[in-house]
Amino acid sequence: MASRTADQITLVASTAAGAVITYQVWTSDASPFTTSAVALFALVNLAWTLDALRRNQAKHTIACPEPGCDVQITMTGAKPAEQVRLTALATDHSRHGGTR
Repeated sequence: MASRTADQITLVASTAAGAVITYQVWTSDASPFTTSAVALFALVNLAWTLDALRRNQAKHTIACPEPGCDVQITMTGAKPAEQVRLTALATDHSRHGGTR
């Protein structure tokens, strides 16, 4: 689940960067078509990059410490209470692995 605040920050940052790049291209006497193409490319590219960075930072993988146990839980965008619950589940072998 994506964070609404993070999505808003991504939108504002993408818009601001696109505006700066568009202004720089426009003031260099480029044609309106070129300016529009550069601005569109900059917005799409920056939005993708910021979204990838945001998603990468929000992803956490917790593995069971028991030797031979392959249980891993990957959390993306989990709230703190959910992170605590999932971490406890992953690290307590008796809750997911039976007796070994």
